[in-house]
Amino acid sequence: AHAARGFPPPRMGRLASALLATASASPRPMFVFDLDACCWLPEMYQLWGDGPPFSRTDDPSTLRTGSGRPVRLLGDTRAVWRELHEAGAVVGVASRSDEPDWARTCLKLFTVDESTTMWDVAGNGKLVQIRKGSKQGHLRDLSRDSGVPLGRMVFFDDDPHNVADVSRLGVTCVLTPKGVTWAKVEEGLGLYARNGARA
Repeated sequence: AHAARGFPPPRMGRLASALLATASASPRPMFVFDLDACCWLPEMYQLWGDGPPFSRTDDPSTLRTGSGRPVRLLGDTRAVWRELHEAGAVVGVASRSDEPDWARTCLKLFTVDESTTMWDVAGNGKLVQIRKGSKQGHLRDLSRDSGVPLGRMVFFDDDPHNVADVSRLGVTCVLTPKGVTWAKVEEGLGLYARNGARA
């Protein structure tokens, strides 16, 4: 059934098993993702002079700008978000995108299945933080809005500075130089299990 819905069966089992193993050792984490160069490319600032209106294409991992330029989800982003959603995981966004409104629009257009958008997965937008400033502030606000302690979060970002900065809060952080992949999610779960949930 999973393969028919476009999911790679081995990965379904691996991530589900990892989530179960984590839950047996400590409370399940919240997953927080950066956007630009982590979940998708190009970054929003790279679309200056182009940008909206964004539209969907036949490929659910690709949007198009007003001039037809593609905006693509990186790596395994779509499948990871879909599986986290199906598993009932809490998912949030922490971004410093130069065009917050464009990024929000893309979250509302990218789908993880036939009827669910990335915006829906992130608490119907309630767990989306997009603004300038230290990402420590983003994560603190997400903790407040979700009720999940910082020590029970796994954060994914392509910027080493953000990873170092947020890790000081006790958040489990994963550097994603090639975007969100299954390997990076599994790395994050492994780090979280070794660190133990921290209130």
